[in-house]
Amino acid sequence: MSEAFADTTPRILQHLTETLAAARTQTAVLEAALSPTITALGAVSGTVLLLESKTQELAVRTAQGLAAHTLWQDGPLTPDTPVGDAIIQRQALYFEHPGDLKAAYPHLEDQTGGLPAAATAILPLSLDEQVLGVLLLDFRQPHQFTADEQCFLSTIAAQTALGLDRATLLKRLDGEGAQRQLQARTQELETDRAFLSTTLNSLGEAIIVCDAQGHLIRFDGLAAEMHGQDAEPIDPEQWASQYNLYLSDCSRPLNLAEVPLYRAWQGEEVQNVEFAICRPGHPPRYVVANGQPLFTPDGRPNGAVVAQRDITTLHVQSQQLSERTTELERQRAALRAEQAASRAFVTFTEAAGRTQTVEELGHLAMTTLHVILPGVTALFYERAGATWMPLAWTPDIAPDLLTVLQRGLPADTPILVQMTTTRQPVFLDGGQEEAQGVAHTAAFHSVAAYPVMQGGNITALLSLGLPTQAPWTDAQRELVLALGRSFTLLHDRLSVARQVQEQRDAAEKRSEALEAFAVMSRDLAGETNRYALVRRAQEIMLSLLTPGYALYWEQASDHWELKSQVGDIGNPELQQLVDDYGLPLDAPALHSTWQTGIPNYQDNYAQGADTPIDMIRHVNAATAFRVVLHGQPIGMLAIGLFDQRVWTPMDRAVLETAIYSLGLVLERAQSIEALEQANTELQIANEELHAFTYSVSHDLRTPVRHVKGFTELAMKTFTQGQTEKAQRHLGIVSQAADRMTEMIDAMLALSRAGRVELLFRPVPLQTLVQQAQQDAMLEFPEQPVDWQIGPLPAVRADTAALQQVLTNLLSNAVKFAALTRPLQVRVWAEEQPQAWAVFVQDTGVGFDQEYAGKLFGVFQRLHTQDQFAGTGVGLATIKRIVTRHGGQVWAEGRVDAGATFGFTLPKGP
Repeated sequence: MSEAFADTTPRILQHLTETLAAARTQTAVLEAALSPTITALGAVSGTVLLLESKTQELAVRTAQGLAAHTLWQDGPLTPDTPVGDAIIQRQALYFEHPGDLKAAYPHLEDQTGGLPAAATAILPLSLDEQVLGVLLLDFRQPHQFTADEQCFLSTIAAQTALGLDRATLLKRLDGEGAQRQLQARTQELETDRAFLSTTLNSLGEAIIVCDAQGHLIRFDGLAAEMHGQDAEPIDPEQWASQYNLYLSDCSRPLNLAEVPLYRAWQGEEVQNVEFAICRPGHPPRYVVANGQPLFTPDGRPNGAVVAQRDITTLHVQSQQLSERTTELERQRAALRAEQAASRAFVTFTEAAGRTQTVEELGHLAMTTLHVILPGVTALFYERAGATWMPLAWTPDIAPDLLTVLQRGLPADTPILVQMTTTRQPVFLDGGQEEAQGVAHTAAFHSVAAYPVMQGGNITALLSLGLPTQAPWTDAQRELVLALGRSFTLLHDRLSVARQVQEQRDAAEKRSEALEAFAVMSRDLAGETNRYALVRRAQEIMLSLLTPGYALYWEQASDHWELKSQVGDIGNPELQQLVDDYGLPLDAPALHSTWQTGIPNYQDNYAQGADTPIDMIRHVNAATAFRVVLHGQPIGMLAIGLFDQRVWTPMDRAVLETAIYSLGLVLERAQSIEALEQANTELQIANEELHAFTYSVSHDLRTPVRHVKGFTELAMKTFTQGQTEKAQRHLGIVSQAADRMTEMIDAMLALSRAGRVELLFRPVPLQTLVQQAQQDAMLEFPEQPVDWQIGPLPAVRADTAALQQVLTNLLSNAVKFAALTRPLQVRVWAEEQPQAWAVFVQDTGVGFDQEYAGKLFGVFQRLHTQDQFAGTGVGLATIKRIVTRHGGQVWAEGRVDAGATFGFTLPKGP
C-alpha cells in the first residue's frame, strides 16, 4: 500500500495542480481537492468547513462520500473541539484507531450519539497567518497515516487554501466586475464635472478667460475644454459687443478699455482681478491672482478673470474637482495595473500547473514577476551547500550583476540570514548594496527575499529588487506574497516529483552499477591484474556521475603514487604534477579516509588543499574511498567532478556499493591468482617430481653404482694385497658419495624454496646485487670480472628468497666464464607496465638455444661435470622462487657467445 501510494503521489499532485489552476470558483476548488484525496487514501468520506473571519462561524461548504457520522456541522469556532483545536493550533490532527477521537474529546459523544468513524484526519487550510477552514477525512477501518501520507495531506491542504485564495482574488478582479468598477468611477468623475459646468454656466456671460495664446473662452466652455475640445479664438475687439462686462461691484458695464482682462493683456498691472481657475498638475492656464496676472516666461500674461460676483466658491469647487479627477485617474490606473497583474497571475497559475521541472517553473515565475512588477529584477535560487545558486532570472538583469550572482549567493548575506532566522518573507527599503555586500546592486533601493519551504526547511528562494526610490507598496507586497505562495506549493510538488524521479534514477543507477560489476565479474573472470580491474571499476563509477575523472592511488615510501586514471583531469599542469610527484601522504582529500575508512564527500571541493589552487579551480565536487582487500587497505580511489553536486544518500549508497563490489572482485581475482599460482607450483612440483624420479633412476643411480662397484673392487684388491689400487677404488667411492650428498642437499634446498613462507615487502635491488657480487667473488676468487651494474629499482619481494635468486644467477655467470676472453657481467632492470624485468648478461661460454627449455629443470645440465661442476638444481630453484613471486624466468644464449638470464617481478603487492 505504502509503496503504491508513493508511486501514485506525484501523478495525483500533478493532476490536482492542473485542476486547481483551471478552477475559478470556490466550489470548483473544493471539488477538485476533495475527490482525489478521498480516492488516494481510501477514505469513506470527506468534508470541508470554511471559517468566516468576521463572525468566526464555520460552515460546511462541501461533503463527499458516505458520511461516517454527523459531527462535522455548521456552527461557531469553539476551542476544545477537534476542528477548533486544528484551526487555533494550526496543526493537523490524526486519529488512527477506533476510540482515539472519543478519548481525546469525550464530551463530543453526547452531541453526536456515538463516533462510528474508525480513523479521522483533520487538516487546517492555512494561508500565511490566516486559517481559512479545515479539510476532514473519515475512514471506516483503522488507518495509520504514514510520513508520506501526512506530507501528501499537508500539500493537499496548502494547495486547497491557495486555490480558495485565488478564487477570491479572481472573483474580485474578474473582467466584468472590474469593468463595472471602472465604469462606476468614471461616472463619478463625469457627475462632478457636469456639476461644475452647470455652476459655471449659471454665472452667465460675465466671466471671461483668455489663455496664453490669446484665445478667449467662456467659463461655460470649460467642460468642453476639459474633455479635450479646442477652444475657439475670439478677437478681443469683439468683447464689448458680445459680452456684458461688469466691474466687481456690478455697478455698470465697462467699455473695452476699462476691461481689466484687456488691460492686463496689454501688460498693465491689474488690481481688481479676484480669481482665476488653474488645473493642478498642468502649466497654469487659469490663474489665481490677487490683483496681479500670472505672466508666461516670455513676459506675456498667462490669463486673467473678471467676475460679475465673488466666485470664491466656484474656485474651491474647481480645485476639488481637479483633485478628485487626479485621484480617480490614479485609481483607474491602479485598477488597470491590478487587472493586468491578476491576468498575469492567473496565467502563471494555469501554466505552472503544466510545468514538469523546477527549472521550467522558475523561468515562468521570473516572466510573471517581470509583468506584474514592471522594472523588477528577480532571481530564483536553490541551495547548493553553503551558497545559493541561481537557476532562473528576469531577462533584463545586468550582465555584471548576473556574473556575480552566478558564482553563488553566500548564505550569510544579511537579508538571507534574516529570512532563514524568521522563516518569513523579508522586504527592505533604501539602498542595499553596502548593507548586503553584493556588488553591482546599487541601482536597487527596495529588495525582498521570499523563502520557499519544503518539509519544514527552506530549500529555495525568490529574490527581488526594484530600481525605484519609493518603498514597497502594500499592493506590491501582496503580489509578491501571492505569487510566492503559489510558487512554493508548485515547487513542492515538482520537488517531490523530482525527488521520486531522482530516487528511481538513483535506484536504476545502482542496479546498473551492480549489473555492471556483475558483467565485469563475468567478462573479466580470468583477469587477475589488479589495475585492470580497478580501471574498469573507475569507468563504471564515473559513468554514473556528471563529467569528471577518477584516480586510483597507492602509497609509495613518501607519497601517494597514481596507479590508474580514467577521464581527463582537466588541467595539463595538474596532470603533470600528479604523474611526476603524486600527492603527499597527508593530502586532506585522501588522508582522513585512509586512516578511518569513512568516505570523504565534498559538495564544495576544498580547492587548494591538496594541489595549487590555480590548477584545481575547475573541480567543484569530490569524494574519496578506501579500497580494501581481505580487510586490509591497499589504495585510495578518488573522484573529482567539474559540476556542482550535492552528494545524496543514494549517491553514497551506489558508490559505496561499487567500492564494496570492487573489493569482492579484487579478492576473487587474488584467489584466482593464488589458485593459478598453486596450479603452477603444483605443475612445477610435478615436473620436479618427474625429474626427481628420473634423477633417482639415473643421476642418483650412477653414484650409487659407482659406490657399489668400486667398493667391490676395493674389497677384491684388499684380499689380493693390492692396497694402493684399493685406495684408488675407495677414493672413487668417496667422490661418488660426495656427489650424491651434494645432489640430495640441492634437492632439499629446492624443496625448501617451494615450502618456505614468503614475506613480501619493498626490497632495494641494488643492495641485493652488491651482496650477490661479494658471494660470487668469494666462491670464485681467481676469476677476474668486469662488473657493469645499472640503476636498479626497489621491488616488492621476499628479501632472502630474492637474494638466493641473484646470488645463483651471478655465481653462474662467473662460473661459466670462457677461458679465451675476459669475463664481463652486466646487470640492469627495465620497467614494464605491470612489472619490473631484471637481466643478468655474461660473456661466458653460453649454451645452445635449442636446449634452453631444459635449463630450469631439476638436474638438467648442458655441460659435463668435468667441464663445470654443479648439481643442475640452481636454475630450478630460481624458477621456483620467481614463480612464487608471480613472475617468469627465461634464458637466451649462443654457444661460446655468452648468455642472458632474466626474470620478472610484479609491481603490485
